[in-house]
Amino acid sequence: MQKHLDHDTLKQRLALTMLPDAAFKRALTHCSSGDPLHMERLEFLGDAVLGLVIAEYLHHQYPNKDEGHLTRLRAHLVCRASLLQIANAWQLADYLRVGEGERDGHGILKSPSIAANAVEAIIGATFKTLDFEASRALILRAWQFLFDALATLDTTDAKSRLQEWTQGHGKGLPHYHIHDLGPQKDPRFQALCQIKGKTMGNGWGNRKKHAELTAAEQAIIELGFEKNKGNG
Repeated sequence: MQKHLDHDTLKQRLALTMLPDAAFKRALTHCSSGDPLHMERLEFLGDAVLGLVIAEYLHHQYPNKDEGHLTRLRAHLVCRASLLQIANAWQLADYLRVGEGERDGHGILKSPSIAANAVEAIIGATFKTLDFEASRALILRAWQFLFDALATLDTTDAKSRLQEWTQGHGKGLPHYHIHDLGPQKDPRFQALCQIKGKTMGNGWGNRKKHAELTAAEQAIIELGFEKNKGNG
């Protein structure tokens, strides 16, 4: 059974006490709940704000790094796995309003990606109802532990790292399928990274290369072969 938790506690934890209750509730509401006021539009907005804040942070923090290096760092910081780490740090899953089919018999969220989406929705709600500086401050607070870990991150081209691993494990070459979403879309390109016919990564970018790099990063996370790097 889903827990009924006080949203004010979560707002205090996130230092968002000024965020209106209606906006916060919407950011925590999944479309499966049946409520027409759900998180998807806020998630769309939050994704854009997150990308801008992370790009601004990296541009300032790494003045001597080239665009390719910054792109790889950004892809790592905004990927689904990083959003899930933020959702876990916020203890977000129990606060989400979802349909009955989205939780198991113990009230556990079946799809963690909903919690990741809610992170972006909360950012979007903060931007929309407060201002950019409030959403920027929220992101910089929440992402600090991920920023601290960048020093040990392998920023070699994700496609090269992935290809080295797949060839070394007899899985052949990764294949990337690009979808041009059209000039009216931002980001414009979607890339699917497939290994032996199975989609392992899904990425987006304003350029084909950026979409492929993000898809490769996702595939690396999905395969898990770098998860223990730097821990020993």
